[in-house]
Amino acid sequence: MLTIGIDPGLTGAVGVLENGEFLAVFDMPTVSKGSGSVKNEVDPAGLAAILRDYHALCVIERVNAMPKQGSSSTFSLGDSFGAARAVVATMGISLTYVTPTAWKKHFKLPSDKEMSRALAIRMFPSAPLNLKKHADRAEALLMARWLYETQR
Repeated sequence: MLTIGIDPGLTGAVGVLENGEFLAVFDMPTVSKGSGSVKNEVDPAGLAAILRDYHALCVIERVNAMPKQGSSSTFSLGDSFGAARAVVATMGISLTYVTPTAWKKHFKLPSDKEMSRALAIRMFPSAPLNLKKHADRAEALLMARWLYETQR
């Protein structure tokens, strides 16, 4: 059983598991969109190229605006979520959404990304998660594991 977890932000990631075990992880592909306060956006063609090799169940983190988050950041996050959702849907991949609260509660995790990374390092020792900036990779893998555990 292949499961894919997508953390949809610009620094997000795509995690792929086979039978709940690490198979691959990718940083979210982005492209430059020029000037403005948000200079990049998710690259739908790049995301499709990653997903093309995997016939799997997929979960995308349902993201929301956060207090004190600027309008440009909020719009960018919504755009990233929409791009990921559209790519998955057009590829005919079975899609589930999960809130951060739901999958973190499943693993008994607080909102701290470092705690998520620490758990993912223990669960997937061969995954490239050694840097602090790899927290989004870790979360994508944990979401894929959440999907595996709740759908099998």
